[in-house]
Amino acid sequence: MNVSLFYRLAQEAGIEQFQIQVSQSKATSVRLFRGQIDSYKISDDFSLIAAGIYKGKFGMGTTSKRGKEGFAFLVSEIIRTATYNEKEGEATLFEGSPKYKKGSFFNKGLSSIPMKKKIDLLFSLEKTLLSASPYIVDTEGIGYAERESHSEFHNSHGIHLSQKRNYFSLYAYVVGKKEEETKSFGDVFFDNDYSKFDAEKFTSGIVKGLLSKFGGKPIKAKAYPTLLDRDVFSDLVGYFLSACSADEVMRHSSFLEGKLGEQVASKKFSIEERPLEKNIYFTYFDDEGHACLNKKVVEKGKLLTYFHNRETAKHFGVESTGNGSWVGGRIGVGSNFCRVKGGKKSKEELIAHIKEGVYITEIAGLGTGMNEASGDFSCQAEGYLIEDGKITKPLNLITLSGNILGMLKDLVGIDKESKLTGGLEVGDVLIKKMNIGGLESA
Repeated sequence: MNVSLFYRLAQEAGIEQFQIQVSQSKATSVRLFRGQIDSYKISDDFSLIAAGIYKGKFGMGTTSKRGKEGFAFLVSEIIRTATYNEKEGEATLFEGSPKYKKGSFFNKGLSSIPMKKKIDLLFSLEKTLLSASPYIVDTEGIGYAERESHSEFHNSHGIHLSQKRNYFSLYAYVVGKKEEETKSFGDVFFDNDYSKFDAEKFTSGIVKGLLSKFGGKPIKAKAYPTLLDRDVFSDLVGYFLSACSADEVMRHSSFLEGKLGEQVASKKFSIEERPLEKNIYFTYFDDEGHACLNKKVVEKGKLLTYFHNRETAKHFGVESTGNGSWVGGRIGVGSNFCRVKGGKKSKEELIAHIKEGVYITEIAGLGTGMNEASGDFSCQAEGYLIEDGKITKPLNLITLSGNILGMLKDLVGIDKESKLTGGLEVGDVLIKKMNIGGLESA
């Protein structure tokens, strides 16, 4: 996009330094419900976010307007917000990193596949799932979504960066009924290579997952050796990564405050942030124009770094880690794709010695059941009993509770097979003991 007009308008208005980010995206989504197309949406989004230094103060603005009208609005917003900015200190914009590892993760072939073929696949999946078992009585939705995005970053220090990426997601959820029990189960697949989707594997996994949930029983409430499914562990580790934000540390709202360089987890736990990984999360610059880099966050249980933008880096006397992110009208701190280092054993090997334990496969209500400042949590859960080293009976009416750091310190093993799930790559993990609530007390 030609941003020279914005540059001229900003200079004429007396804005000393300025930057502008351009974001464009196209998305298509289709949803089936009971044999009909329930929803078909096409969207084309555009946004501009600009920031600048006016009379020594930082200001910003955002708009979806294009051309001169949009640029003029951004200039006026930078001046307005800078004028009312009460924050003291010398404000500057970033002059650029010495080197950027430029690249993209864009599959040209994805959009060339006819949408009709993708919709036909949805109908085929629905038919397969509904005919797979007499206990499957309905679907909660089967859908396909595809997104293509392009972003640019420009500033008055001469930085010009851009990247393009795309991906698709495919989901299916079914409802089953057996006697008086009603259960639901589903799965999501996402990538940007359409050929990687295996319909048979996808549907058989959903059918197996649903049927295995029938006949669940409560258990005695006590602490059990606990295997956490990778999706469950991913949700919990997400809160750990949020606590790694130097912004949250400065606000005294992180349970990792004062723990830099300390042992915060088991030596079995190592995690890296890898924004330059060649997957759908690839990104090589942050919202300040700083180069992103792969880095170790925790190594063998020791916390090595917080995530920093330029402001937090200055406060702590370190370099920015390339984690600047727009949050509610200001540059905050975010995280990118992360990978938990896998172990040397399979899931089956991890639980082989467990006489009585629990395998947690799903959790619900974590958002309201999590104290982000302390890391304490409690939520509803579903899963299976582990008996004599084998996953056996389904469990019903149970809860999972604990503390993020306590859980990580009690981590005794990680599955060697990992999976990309919600911006994190990780395997199932075994925790020495976790509190499982049931109908009866031990």
